[in-house]
Amino acid sequence: SGKFDPLQQARPLTAINAALNEYTNSIIQQGPQISLEVKESIINAINVDVGVLTAVFPCLSKIFGKPTCNPTEVGSVAAQHRFKFTFQLFVRAITTLFHPIILYLDDLHWADRLSLQLISALVSDMETNNFLFIGSYRDNEICDSHLLTGYLDELERRDINITDINISCISKENVNALVSDTLSMPQHMTKSFSDIVCKKTGGNPLFVTQFLQSLWDEGLLVFSLE
Repeated sequence: SGKFDPLQQARPLTAINAALNEYTNSIIQQGPQISLEVKESIINAINVDVGVLTAVFPCLSKIFGKPTCNPTEVGSVAAQHRFKFTFQLFVRAITTLFHPIILYLDDLHWADRLSLQLISALVSDMETNNFLFIGSYRDNEICDSHLLTGYLDELERRDINITDINISCISKENVNALVSDTLSMPQHMTKSFSDIVCKKTGGNPLFVTQFLQSLWDEGLLVFSLE
């Protein structure tokens, strides 16, 4: 998983890099045999173009090691096409029936163009199996001219199957359940407090969690042993 950050928009692929760093760490933790199997699968798929990926995603060197040769020099447009295709081959290699991959990226409304190009290439790749992409964004942060809107419209025109799940505001009862679970207290004891939280946040789940976090950060919400 990864999360796009408005302060990192000048640096492309930060969220995807974070997700790959998490993936490589999980592979390493499974031991040298699994690491070797994954490495061989990827090498068989992309061969000498391993350096194309490690140049952009250094975390992958944890699996590959340092590439023995540099990628062939090509023009900028050809280099972009090669990078996207190599990344597709990489994902095809690591997704198997016994090791499916779920890639979750948050705050797509702050995604850079190159990240959206990679995502679009992955979800429209008919040769990639056992792969699920989940992306989340705030619909009030985009408009018809937004970069993300253009990519979503293009995927729809190409009949790519997309499931939209609209998360709206939650009821007072659900806010109370969320507050109760967060504070580890029975719901009848958090009812009056959760009513205030609901009024302050309008029942927006994100605002509820942020409001509770702000109370904790300011020392206004504390746990008691009594």
